[in-house]
Amino acid sequence: MIRKSNIQGIHIPRCGETLKATLFADDTTVYLASTDDFAELQHVPDVWCTAAKARFNLKKTEIIPLGTPEYHAEVETTYRTTGRWGNYPANVHVAPEGEPVRILGAWLGNSINECEVWAPKIEKILIVITRWKGTHTTLNGKRHVVQMMIGRMSQFLTNVQRMPKSVMIRLNKLMREYIWNDKASPPVQFDCLTLPLEQGGLGLLDLASRNESIDVVWLKSYLEMGPDRPWWAY
Repeated sequence: MIRKSNIQGIHIPRCGETLKATLFADDTTVYLASTDDFAELQHVPDVWCTAAKARFNLKKTEIIPLGTPEYHAEVETTYRTTGRWGNYPANVHVAPEGEPVRILGAWLGNSINECEVWAPKIEKILIVITRWKGTHTTLNGKRHVVQMMIGRMSQFLTNVQRMPKSVMIRLNKLMREYIWNDKASPPVQFDCLTLPLEQGGLGLLDLASRNESIDVVWLKSYLEMGPDRPWWAY
């Protein structure tokens, strides 16, 4: 209904379709042009809720202003001081400069700090690894713990957000400390641990290679020139 409405959305050069909305389950992200009327958008969920006997929760609406930093500041300041902006919903949250907004597991916003986005994830990984330190796990068992916990817990955010180098260094340090029980001088270099077993390594998770593989998959999508090319690649 949103895509068929009179909303102009965002025109992407060389893309055959105007970006108006992306949907997944019950999460909807709508992209409005500066000339779009929010009342036109509001009419769509009103009609849908009437037919579905549901209720649209406007209080959960979050707005990320697009455009110049000056425009971002104008929208955020006006909303903060008056509670309104044009005919947009009153008293909803407008993300200021530097504040990330979570959309389907990714954190988006204007001038956000990627390392700050990763801070809660690192804290969760640290808690899990600290618990595992209290167990009597073999070296091979620790390899599996690293793969299951550090690898699994960091993979999705790396895919949608990318992993800053400082975060990778922090996680590698955490792995090294866990594998060698916090020894100040590990008996084997960390790079050797990531080698395959047949090459004398432990087959430990290689974050740099894993992250590079994720980048290659995104690059493949970017280089897709057919009708399946994603919007972000234009």
